[in-house]
Amino acid sequence: MSLEVHFEVSQFLTREARILDERQFEEWLTLLAEDIRYVAPVRLARMPREESKEFEPDGAGAHFDDSKEDLAERVRKLATGRAWSEVPASRTRHLVTNVEVEEAEAPGTYAVRSNFLLYRTRGTTYEDTFVGTRHDVIRRRSADFGDLEIAARRILLDQTVVLGNNLSVFL
Repeated sequence: MSLEVHFEVSQFLTREARILDERQFEEWLTLLAEDIRYVAPVRLARMPREESKEFEPDGAGAHFDDSKEDLAERVRKLATGRAWSEVPASRTRHLVTNVEVEEAEAPGTYAVRSNFLLYRTRGTTYEDTFVGTRHDVIRRRSADFGDLEIAARRILLDQTVVLGNNLSVFL
């Protein structure tokens, strides 16, 4: 992978993190492909010999398995100010690291792996931390630098039990 493409994708993910931290959810939706699948399968505690079954398979248990329409509905609900899980609104900090970019089968499409840490605080004492890895498919919309979109995101949380009261934030 060229340094230029790696830089471009890394900057794209950094921009996405900033947009989410600034609660610019409508703008965030513009970074997503119309056919996106945004999924976080449930992680199971397994014996070492069963590590290949550590995550629920597609179509089975997931914290969420959203289309763009589903994500847009979540954003609309947040905009009402009546989403109980976000009153008061979460303050977040998304940290994205260890970005690896590889060419995918389709031209202008990249298989991207990254690690993330999401710190969330609400009110005066409520805190959560979500940590994991993301497997993204990122593709070009045009030949312009930075004109990318997220076509798929598979979020693999390190936690087998999510201790937060909800998963109302975007990972």
